[in-house]
Amino acid sequence: MLIDREKAIRELDMPEELFNELLDMFVEQMEPPMKILEEVTENTDYEEIRKSAHLIQGSAGNLRIEVIQKIAKQIELDAVEKKNMEIIKKNIAQLRVTFEDVKKELAHGCIEKNPGGG
Repeated sequence: MLIDREKAIRELDMPEELFNELLDMFVEQMEPPMKILEEVTENTDYEEIRKSAHLIQGSAGNLRIEVIQKIAKQIELDAVEKKNMEIIKKNIAQLRVTFEDVKKELAHGCIEKNPGGG
């Protein structure tokens, strides 16, 4: 599991329904900065990379999505240090794959939470 829901709900001290709503909002709101990250590497715009990565890192951290937070933080640091763009692109690609995995996990989690037969 990429998101430890129970831990996050406990740490954030909120109802599960609210946490699920915030996760949905996270997915919607992170798509634009993800696209920016993927596009600005072509221009080698380190400041835009830093800002977008910082936004993603902070939002993921707020919801305790540590796997995304960690990758985004590394991208932010790489941009600050103006590291080789190929390294940054590789990390952005990893972030995209992880983001897609989180989205899949959330979709499956919502299905599993629905009342079912039994």
